[in-house]
Amino acid sequence: MNDAQFGRQIAALLDEGLARVDEDVQTRLQVARKAALGLAARPRHVRALALAGVGGYTGGGLREWFAGPRLWLALGMLALAISGVTLTEFGSDAEADVAAALDLAILADDLPVTAYIDNGFDTWLQRPVEPQQ
Repeated sequence: MNDAQFGRQIAALLDEGLARVDEDVQTRLQVARKAALGLAARPRHVRALALAGVGGYTGGGLREWFAGPRLWLALGMLALAISGVTLTEFGSDAEADVAAALDLAILADDLPVTAYIDNGFDTWLQRPVEPQQ
């Protein structure tokens, strides 16, 4: 069986089924068919460049990419990146300032540096302060 014979058999079966359909359904089917053919005949405008060898690709441009929710997603990601860099920079500066102040306090104190690494020094710091007389 070739394609033409197969097509004729399908058309005969469809015609036979159509004969059993009532008139109201036939009218609605005919109206729907005309509407579908009208939509198919309208020209479609694509707002994208046609690439050689890529059939049906509608990747769009920047305008299409930055429309609607994608714009807010891109702006949110940009804000997140900027805040991350800012917090990293200012956070490391604050930590460096604290470390420098601690180093200055240790070096300017009368105690020797070895007292700070002594295990008993932490115990001495945590004892209650007795008022001097």
